Amino acid sequence: MTTETEKFTVNVNKAAMTALRAEADDKGVEASALIQRAIHQFAINTGRMDDATKGMLTAQYDTVDAFVTLAKRLFNEGLFDDNFVLTVFKAAMDSPALKALYERAIGGEANAVKLPGKTPLNMYLGWYIKNAVGAEPKLDANGQPVRCQVRGQPIQTYTLLRRGKL
Repeated sequence: MTTETEKFTVNVNKAAMTALRAEADDKGVEASALIQRAIHQFAINTGRMDDATKGMLTAQYDTVDAFVTLAKRLFNEGLFDDNFVLTVFKAAMDSPALKALYERAIGGEANAVKLPGKTPLNMYLGWYIKNAVGAEPKLDANGQPVRCQVRGQPIQTYTLLRRGKL
């Protein structure tokens, strides 16, 4: 979830990958997100990562977990609509603790623009919010996801959603 990443390829036993995919499905994420998180946690646990990066990654994952929990609660309260991603962001910013966690994860103020880690984290948060409630992107006439832009919010662009499989 950081701005600097390194891509690598790894071969995984087929049965192990099947198990990882099943676990990812249960968690409502893609296997790659589950594997990425496990790798980050492993790196943190080695004690060989600098404190700033460790703190940022921890804050990002804590933010993701908190947003997912909030999204599920808001969904269960009947607050789902096309703009659900924005609804979750607004509710998060109404919580001083969650806003502070988000600001720690992005390294600045919630409504600031052009923070290096903000865009990738916001993209992940939108994706996790969508998956947390089993939603799907709302599509236009050409089958492309419909995006919305807002100002004065921590997120400037997000995909509109529609009810999915859940």
